[in-house]
Amino acid sequence: MKHINWRSFIPVLVALALFYALSLLYFSPVLEGKHLVQGDLKNWQGVAQEILEHRDATGEDPLWTGSLFSGMPAYQIAVDWSGNFLRFADAAFHGFLPRPASFLFLYLLGMYILMRCLRIDPWLSIVGAVAFGFSSYFFVILEAGHNSKANAIGYMPMVLGATVLLFRDKAWWGAALLALFLGLEIAMNHLQVTYYMGMVLLLYVLSETVWAVRAGQFGDILRRASWGLGAVVLALGCNLGSLWTTYVYGQFTTRGKSELTIQADGSSAVDIRTTGLDRDYVTQWSYGKQESFSLLVPNTKGGASGSIIRSREDLDAITDPGFRNALMKEYQGGGYVNSYWGDQSFTSGPVYLGALVVLLLLLALARVEGPARWWIMAAIPLVIILLRISDPTVAGLLVITYLLVGMALWKDTLSYALFSGLFLTLLLSWGRNYMPLTDFFLDHVPGYSKFRAVTIILIIVELAAPVLAIRYVNDLLKEGAWDRMTERRFLIPAGFLVVLLALFALTPGSFFTFISDAERTTFEARAAADPAQEAQVMTFIEDVAAMRTAVFTADVWRSLLFVVLGAVLLFLFGRGKLSGTVLVVGLGGLILMDLYGVDKRYVNNEKEKGRYLAWEDERTNRNPYQADPVDLAILKDEWDPSSESLWKELMAKAKADRAHERGRDKVVGSKEEELLRFAAIRRTKDFRVLTLSNPFNDSRVSYFHKSIGGYHGAKIKRYQDLIDFQLGPAVQRVIGALQAGSSIQAMDSLLAREGVLNMLNTRYLIYSKERPPIRNTNALGSAWFVDEVQWVNSADEEITALGRIEPARTAVVDERYRSALGGSAAATDPGAVVTLDNYATNALSYTARSAKGGVAVFSAIWYGPDWQAYIDGKPVPHFRANYVLRGIALPAGEHKVEFRIESQAYRTGQNVSMAASVLVLLLALGALYRRVRTEEPAA
Repeated sequence: MKHINWRSFIPVLVALALFYALSLLYFSPVLEGKHLVQGDLKNWQGVAQEILEHRDATGEDPLWTGSLFSGMPAYQIAVDWSGNFLRFADAAFHGFLPRPASFLFLYLLGMYILMRCLRIDPWLSIVGAVAFGFSSYFFVILEAGHNSKANAIGYMPMVLGATVLLFRDKAWWGAALLALFLGLEIAMNHLQVTYYMGMVLLLYVLSETVWAVRAGQFGDILRRASWGLGAVVLALGCNLGSLWTTYVYGQFTTRGKSELTIQADGSSAVDIRTTGLDRDYVTQWSYGKQESFSLLVPNTKGGASGSIIRSREDLDAITDPGFRNALMKEYQGGGYVNSYWGDQSFTSGPVYLGALVVLLLLLALARVEGPARWWIMAAIPLVIILLRISDPTVAGLLVITYLLVGMALWKDTLSYALFSGLFLTLLLSWGRNYMPLTDFFLDHVPGYSKFRAVTIILIIVELAAPVLAIRYVNDLLKEGAWDRMTERRFLIPAGFLVVLLALFALTPGSFFTFISDAERTTFEARAAADPAQEAQVMTFIEDVAAMRTAVFTADVWRSLLFVVLGAVLLFLFGRGKLSGTVLVVGLGGLILMDLYGVDKRYVNNEKEKGRYLAWEDERTNRNPYQADPVDLAILKDEWDPSSESLWKELMAKAKADRAHERGRDKVVGSKEEELLRFAAIRRTKDFRVLTLSNPFNDSRVSYFHKSIGGYHGAKIKRYQDLIDFQLGPAVQRVIGALQAGSSIQAMDSLLAREGVLNMLNTRYLIYSKERPPIRNTNALGSAWFVDEVQWVNSADEEITALGRIEPARTAVVDERYRSALGGSAAATDPGAVVTLDNYATNALSYTARSAKGGVAVFSAIWYGPDWQAYIDGKPVPHFRANYVLRGIALPAGEHKVEFRIESQAYRTGQNVSMAASVLVLLLALGALYRRVRTEEPAA
């Protein structure tokens, strides 16, 4: 056993202490028990409420929820994969800190681990961690509430570091860490981030393989690959349940292939279809080509969406009275001038790497030797050529050829993978702004079409740039003072960047536009509508552009300052005028100051009248929505003795649970008591609620009721079709009637004709939070017998027929389910009824009574992989009816009908996950012990 140099661990302890300090300093309100206000987290709380209620009441993990989109699987909402024991390691890597400080700690620790895996100087590794951890986008997503994305991003560097160790160090050591880190990465359940990370890993592994074969080391690379494959299998095993259920469910979601060949207006849908999401949806958020300069200058397109005038002081600062008055008129007309003028519909902030990080990245690329240097230089003409190519196949093959050539030329396999990943993902982030390459990937790269918002792919740029930048500084520290050639390779790229920024600041109009295309179209339409106002409109456009230009140039000068200060430090070190310690501390300080200042624009601790603007207390965070008068009216209307009885049980349990909880108020507050009343109604009554205000992007209704709408990025695809073809138009018809002042009788007559709303058991419609709900007396209830079955041959026929039938009498069924009816036929039986006896998220039970039997339709969303049907305890087939609902052929007489969730993927996955995660933790701990006891710490 070798002697352990404990002094070598001092930088690690200092790094950890600094990471804790930075995390708590930046998010200091967590020390007061405050919670960051996160929009998407609030939406998640809305859609997850029923799931949490069920888990709390029964101790069972619900795999389904009826609270949104009339019912959907809970796998991508709030299933607790308790069998995966990697969650204990996850808590440690988050520093056991409260959110969101824990995310920043993970960012910093993740990159620090990668730096040490690359044998970067331990003190410089801290700088690398700061350069990565404080990248602006990583804070923007916290403000938005994209917590799973933040978690997955934090583990990316660790996965890369473990992969490097697998191929460059002891294979067993790298494999053990890879199994742990990849297992954690996948467990964060943001497969889009994992997928993009996989693109870089694939480039790296292929490059390592190429150079190993060229060096005659095929046996070694095969051995290492075998270790790596074992690690990947273990990581997948830790997450088998979530991956398996996601795979199965994914085929039924908007990310699966659609059966429809038409759009809602009857036109062909062939051109927009992929094997996953539609092209328009995938590229809805695409980075603009000019916007890519936000990597260097944060306000290239103005930062976050919102009014450019945030206060009276901002308005008073405008010296031109004509422009100030024009802005006032804009506000009075219900509009505003956007602080963001890029190509995205809206954004919470830019992707900013840091001006100094960009400088170091350019310097790193300038140091590359041999043929790889010419390959890098070829990137610029390649982009120019690509922008002139409109054919997807040609564009895609050209990019792939370029990457393959680089794989053969660049011996530094990690630098190749990082630069290739940076280059490729920057091009792909343009999305709809360069469709040829995007189309190629959507059509030919497996899995790419499953993910939306291509701007997320810039996380690879944010990973690659700091690593390449810090490796450059690490090489400088090893080499010391530079020679004339090294100095020249510093002066040329540094001078280029300084000149470029100076030109941006002095002649911004020569490089950038300051009015977006959408804005220009709007202004020109306004001028065309009133020619007398054309001159004023044009003047207003010029004034807005001038105002935005000032915002941009101020940030350019800011970036230039950091570039110059960083360049001076590097130059003095190269000339031998500064020590390595001063260089590291100076660069680290500048990078932190630069990124910290930009991050605070989007996530900050500002107060107004003594109250935090972006933070809230524990009670408010725990209860994100307050019941409106309309919700309370529904509650009062539905309350009965069964609801009262269940509510008392829930209250008793809540009080008992609260008595045993630490750190929380022991009293069940009035709002929590009220919420339990809604929980009781949800479980004892069966009806759905539709808000007419943005219903299909709203989670508030789901918090209190079973909702026709909801908020989720992976809803069942057939339900989305139903929204596009039937529900959306129905909502517009109802709104139109209400705006026209229709009487109660006229509204009732209209709702009687809205068959789709009625088959979904829509008992209440919310038009205003202050007005009483609209009671729909035509809702068909939980289930009903139909008089006839209308058979169709395709999804196109089924979705269109749904708008013409009376669901109370007719069921539309696809021909493929004819065998499930077993020869039964619908028959008229006025006395036939089906009543719901018990509702739970994982089980539904009914009593059916009929003299003749027949076909019953259940107002429950069909999802074949999980739901199993039973009649009198015996399994029976059920089929999809009316495009999204369930149907069963029932015999005559009185029968008990049940639907139960029976997920083999969940059960098997939990067991495999438990075994695999325990094994991974033991292997990781064993490998760490062996490494510490038998190896010198990495230099």
